[in-house]
Amino acid sequence: MTLTDRRSLMALLDAEIPTLSGAQRRLALYLREHPEQVSFMTTTDFAQAASTSQSSVTRFALRLGFDSYADFSKVLSDVVLHEIHNKAPTERFREQEGSSHFMDFIAQEMNHLRGLADLLASPEFGRSVPQLALSRRVIVVGFAAAASIAEHASLYLSRLHPHVHCVTTLEAGVMTHLTHWSAQDTALLFTVPRLTTDTVRFSELLKQRDVPVILIADPAALIAPDQVKETLIVPVTLGLTTAVPSAMLMFASLLVDAVALQRARQTSEALQTFEELSATGRLFVEHRGSAEASWEEHLRTLRQAPDEMT
Repeated sequence: MTLTDRRSLMALLDAEIPTLSGAQRRLALYLREHPEQVSFMTTTDFAQAASTSQSSVTRFALRLGFDSYADFSKVLSDVVLHEIHNKAPTERFREQEGSSHFMDFIAQEMNHLRGLADLLASPEFGRSVPQLALSRRVIVVGFAAAASIAEHASLYLSRLHPHVHCVTTLEAGVMTHLTHWSAQDTALLFTVPRLTTDTVRFSELLKQRDVPVILIADPAALIAPDQVKETLIVPVTLGLTTAVPSAMLMFASLLVDAVALQRARQTSEALQTFEELSATGRLFVEHRGSAEASWEEHLRTLRQAPDEMT
């Protein structure tokens, strides 16, 4: 039986449970009640949760028709994530009201962070780095929940690349800039956790200007492949009411670092210039000791304020 959603999973378990005994039945019953947690468990975690052994977990996966536990875990994760992403925050909150499941969210995001290793070794990542490094201009784009990620990536990329433009809203000024963009530029487009109409509209405008797009997206927020040059998929954890894109934020930072290494000499010069300008403009506090002294003085002032008022 092919697992595509919770209903097909429950149907498979209901068909198998009567024929199971001992350890495998405990595993099936635990899976039936906790599919979200199991989807991010190792064989050791699953065995401990169901009070059985790792070998029983492996045999259980084979019994359900999978080639390995890794295969079973991947399919189960896809089922769970597909189900979660198809629910609006109101539905997710209603279902989990009274039970935070915070540790489940942490486990999911840890799994997503581990998955970045494969993404960094992918051909898509290998092609995206020089594409960004050699572009005349980089347009970093993110709407709604993706705006903060775009701002983060743009902030650090602009220290390395001479022409970086950040777009988080569709307004007249953006359209004015768009007039001058071309195939010599590259758009770095973030979208999370759901595909917004602004993302689709803007990608269509970029296509009209022949601007190649590198899309960094959650699986639920993919856009038409003919509108993008490269697609880099970074899953995002959905909480009760929020998207938790820490893996995507980490990936954005790693991508900027990869671009920096691609243009090492220019990066070194740009960072040196930035440090000199920062010092001249007193952007940062120079010495930690002086900052601590200043903070202590501030605290003393606050402690004395009530006495002075009386």
